[in-house]
Amino acid sequence: MSTTDNQKGCLCDNGEYIVIACSGSCDLGQVTDLVARKLRVNKIRKMNCLAAVGADIKPTIEMFKTANLLLIDGCTVDCGKKILEKAGINNYKYMRITDLGYIKGQTPVTNEVIEIVYEKATVDY
Repeated sequence: MSTTDNQKGCLCDNGEYIVIACSGSCDLGQVTDLVARKLRVNKIRKMNCLAAVGADIKPTIEMFKTANLLLIDGCTVDCGKKILEKAGINNYKYMRITDLGYIKGQTPVTNEVIEIVYEKATVDY
C-alpha cells in the first residue's frame, strides 16, 4: 500500500443507519459478514468496521455512539459486543446468530442461511 493510499484513511460508510459485524473465523462469523454486506448492498444499512473500534479510532467511536447501530455477533463469545462496551458504546441494536438456533462450527454457509438471517435482520432490527 502506498503512502497516498494510507492517507486516504478508512473507506467505511458513515450514516445514520449502520451495521457492523463480528466477522470471526468460524462459519457464523462468515454468515455475519455476508449478512452485513447484503444489508449494505441492498441499501438497508451502511456497513462500517468493528475493527476501527478495537483500534480506538475516536471519530468512528463517537459516530457510533449517535448512530442507529446494528451489531451482528456470530456466537456466545460476543466479541463484537465486548469491543463496543469496552469503547463505551452502549446504545445499539444487537443480533446474535446462535440465538436464531444456529450452532458454531456446524452451520453451513449457504445462500439459504444467509437469506434467513438477512430477513431477520431487516424485519427485527
